[in-house]
Amino acid sequence: MSQPRVYSYRRFSSERQAQGHSLERQTAAARVWCQENGHVLDEDLALSDLGISAFKGKNATEGALAAFLIAAKEGRIPRGSILLVESLDRLSRNTITDAVALLTSIVRAGIRVVSLIDGKEWNENTINDTVNFMMSVLLFARAHEESATKARRVRAAFAKKREAKLPVVSHGHGPGWAYPREDRQGWLLDEAKAASVVKVFEHVANGHGGVSVARIANTEEWPLPWRVRANTNTRWEHTQVSRLVRDRRVLGEWQPKQMVGTELVPLGDPVTDYFPRVITDDLWGRVHAALDGRQSIPRLRGIKGDLLAGLLYCNCGERMQKKPAWKRGSARYYCLGRVAGASTCAPISEAAIIDFGFSFLATAEAGQFQETEALRLTRIAIDEANAKLADLDSKSERYLAAIEEGGEMRLVTQRLREIEQQQDSLREVVRQKRNELAAAPKGGNDFGSLFAEDVKAALNDKSAVKERHRISTALNRLLTKVVWSGDGWLMFHTRDGNMIARTVPRSALERAPRKDKKSAA
Repeated sequence: MSQPRVYSYRRFSSERQAQGHSLERQTAAARVWCQENGHVLDEDLALSDLGISAFKGKNATEGALAAFLIAAKEGRIPRGSILLVESLDRLSRNTITDAVALLTSIVRAGIRVVSLIDGKEWNENTINDTVNFMMSVLLFARAHEESATKARRVRAAFAKKREAKLPVVSHGHGPGWAYPREDRQGWLLDEAKAASVVKVFEHVANGHGGVSVARIANTEEWPLPWRVRANTNTRWEHTQVSRLVRDRRVLGEWQPKQMVGTELVPLGDPVTDYFPRVITDDLWGRVHAALDGRQSIPRLRGIKGDLLAGLLYCNCGERMQKKPAWKRGSARYYCLGRVAGASTCAPISEAAIIDFGFSFLATAEAGQFQETEALRLTRIAIDEANAKLADLDSKSERYLAAIEEGGEMRLVTQRLREIEQQQDSLREVVRQKRNELAAAPKGGNDFGSLFAEDVKAALNDKSAVKERHRISTALNRLLTKVVWSGDGWLMFHTRDGNMIARTVPRSALERAPRKDKKSAA
């Protein structure tokens, strides 16, 4: 009879254990057991979940143990093989039902599980023995309770530190561009990684999307501003850029969270000035004004060109979609209802919107489009205030949810009142700054027509990304939507609640002849 194959499963859950002797101890114990029992340890298949906790069962769902179990079920691991573990709790420290289910599934796949600490074996026969089964239940129950107790103590210690305004420093919640001080009393900045963070924000503020930023970062070899682990991508990706520009840790904030069921939920208010600040409020505001206004401007034939994406609506209530020019005139906007065959709403050309809508709007709201330094700073102040208002809106929603869930009414309502006062102050700032823009000089009688020509040039020039972004941001800062009546009227709805109407001459609505059609002789 051939000897069974013997595999060793090693696991530890923390980086601190990695620096100690946990791995060496578990490996050495497996070799000794094989030598004493006349077996040979198969070391070709490495079964190690290093730094992975078994408290929530991650090792059984996405670690090496999960891969081993799949291989056993598929018959790639011979039945009768032996799986050595230092103790049964190395398999799982999850709840009793999940832990017992894991052990049972391994045994049912024909694998013999041996605990090195006491030599106990669980196989298809012993798992059905009442005493052995109860022993495994008790061992798993003790392991889970130990982990749960440890988790409660850690949470309590962190909460006590937060309440005392002391730093809660652990590798787990720190950003990649900061690292703990040796005394664990705060964080230090990694200057090279922090420089990458600033570059990302500056590029996004200037109109670059995630794909563009990732491409530039890879080309110029910017340092990755996060910790590179074995399962981490070692190059820039657009999804990472998207997450980074929404990560408030760049402002020095830390939002404590706790696990409720299977979901992480915020725990109290964010802690300010916790991490070293990398991004100014000004730059954060500009980036988020750009993100809020961009609405993923569609690319048309390689040119990021729909300046009215998410803004233009048909009078019937449907959005209007841009269709590029095809052998005639300029691009045109069509009602989505018409595109779907549900209506016969009239389209409108992009040229008509620019020549008669944009030129009129730029004359009436010159402060939004002129590029003087004073007006630029005023618009930045509006963006910054709006970004803060959005954050306060999110906070107030959380407190309202806490009231509905039966939270401490007095403390929650007090915090809501404070948020409302901050919101009122910020809205007043926005109102005053918008009045400053409205009072700006009109820039001459020909400013509107010159602006319209600038818009056309930016749309026709594939490389004019920043200029298109500037125009789109200005439009979204000023407007909530634009409505096309279908019979000659454009209605601009501004963010301060006003409406500006502009007529479009019938001649501007006529479609140009196709360029591939010869005129009749």
